[in-house]
Amino acid sequence: MRQRSMSAMTSRDRVRAAMRRQPVDHLPLCVEALGHGFVRFVTEHIPSPLERADYYAGLGLDAAVCLEEAIGQPETSPDVQVRAWREQPAGEPYPLLCKEYRTAKGSLRQVVARTEDYEHDYFSRGRESLDLFSDYHVPAHRSRQYLVGKESDLDVLASLLRPLNSAALAAYREKARQAGEFCDRRQLTLSVYQLGVGDPIIWMSGVERTLAMALEEKDVFRRYVGIVAAWQRQALEIALDAGARHVVRRGIYESTDFWSPGLFEEFLFDPLREETALAHQAGATVDYAMLSGHMPLLDLIRGAGIDMLSNLDPEAHGTDLRATRAAIGDAVALCGGVNNYHVLERGSEEDVRSAVRQAIEVFTPPTGCILAPSDCVLSYDDAALAERNFQVMIEAWRGH
Repeated sequence: MRQRSMSAMTSRDRVRAAMRRQPVDHLPLCVEALGHGFVRFVTEHIPSPLERADYYAGLGLDAAVCLEEAIGQPETSPDVQVRAWREQPAGEPYPLLCKEYRTAKGSLRQVVARTEDYEHDYFSRGRESLDLFSDYHVPAHRSRQYLVGKESDLDVLASLLRPLNSAALAAYREKARQAGEFCDRRQLTLSVYQLGVGDPIIWMSGVERTLAMALEEKDVFRRYVGIVAAWQRQALEIALDAGARHVVRRGIYESTDFWSPGLFEEFLFDPLREETALAHQAGATVDYAMLSGHMPLLDLIRGAGIDMLSNLDPEAHGTDLRATRAAIGDAVALCGGVNNYHVLERGSEEDVRSAVRQAIEVFTPPTGCILAPSDCVLSYDDAALAERNFQVMIEAWRGH
């Protein structure tokens, strides 16, 4: 049964206590804005993040409001000319979506095949114009030309990754002010989403080219990392100054699914530690979102000083939640525990109840733990099933 002696805790107090590994009145359940991920059918029915927070709070969940990353968009910069087009070369089985960014330093171009699954990709939604960053671009069988592939591209990249312009900055601050006032009234957490370093680099260069640079062109790659890390720190400074008090920092492409522990320590550890220190100076907590491949990095994750490791998936290859808690639970809070795809999107009611029960067993006592889906609940196949399983997850959590 849930502990009741501290039932006066607000959601903000409970979440902050969980991340600081202090006693809580009960195990928190959160599905958005504290770690990476969201519930698609809720987001589509309730587009406003403030109204969604109210909806989740009404269900008894610990809700939060997440600001978007404070980064400038090339399309809005007067110093960048953007051209997008579609072509169908002879012998190419798929139409190619192309996008070029022209700056005073030169041009960068993306070319991505519009394969059959593009129509069904939730984030691209079948659009004809490519996003600057997308998981869809990563596989080599889709990308015909990555945005960044050689040393000379870095000067152009540095002029492309720009801060918010003055008008966008003013709008961002106003949006953050409104969200902050809402969170203060509801005693909820105001967070910000940060792209990190490894994720943008793999989006821009693909896995193979990224690792080739890290292994064979270390000075070039160190500069590449430095450009992205400086851009991300600048975005974080803006968000913290605007009032964000929790940082959801992506590390999905920073795991040992892609990097050896040695390469992680050489290139990715310092940016993570520096962003964490910056957030802590502002009184904010830091979540590091990594879906899998974290086990060999536990000592480094502890050393980076983060407050929480999220998106823990008990079904991910090599993941052991008990071993993770035993290794770093005294220093790092843990968030996740319920598989999103096999359990919440496709599982039976008993699958969901069993998954919640097993996660709660690991997260007992609840100090330093937050129950959550391991990733986005997108429900491509059966939205009604995912909606039912979402409710079953909440019921199982309430009844523990």
